[in-house]
Amino acid sequence: MTHRSTSRSRALGRGSGRRLAAAALLLPLALTACGGPAAASRPGAMAIPSAPASRPPVTAAPGHAQLVAMGDAVHLDLGGRQGQITATGPDLVQTAPGADGKPPAQSAGTVTVVLRSTTGDWALDPAALSATDELGKPIRLTPDAAAVTATPGHDATLRLSGTFTAGHATLTWAEAGTTLATWDFEVELD
Repeated sequence: MTHRSTSRSRALGRGSGRRLAAAALLLPLALTACGGPAAASRPGAMAIPSAPASRPPVTAAPGHAQLVAMGDAVHLDLGGRQGQITATGPDLVQTAPGADGKPPAQSAGTVTVVLRSTTGDWALDPAALSATDELGKPIRLTPDAAAVTATPGHDATLRLSGTFTAGHATLTWAEAGTTLATWDFEVELD
């Protein structure tokens, strides 16, 4: 009976010889899935996936404001005017602990706003930009220009300086009193 069981196992593909053959066939497939043939020669090597394709900017229009992360571009559709606006920063002056080893509670910094027009001239008034901290208190911003104007092929750049407290904050842009974009960011001072 023992002889029949062994013969039957081999006939059904359960013998040790078939398992080794199957493992030998699957090993190259497993190594290829983990980084290709080159990875097979480096134990523990894994393939690093490519960066995902960048997403197109979200579109803001009157009645359709956008909330985005600081650094994200926002496509603007105001009927006859089209463009794009991006805010980055803040670039902080002090981010390391002081001489006492404590992180600073606040730091001077600069937010940069770039407006790109694809149709006609577009003025960016600093008064249309406002910032608030995580408690909703205004952050006073001082612009480097009274106003800047973007034209097709020539972006307008506005720098806004202020003092930023550690924690969550937002920068909002309203055109003609209508909020179009709000950038959300974290001020890290540790």
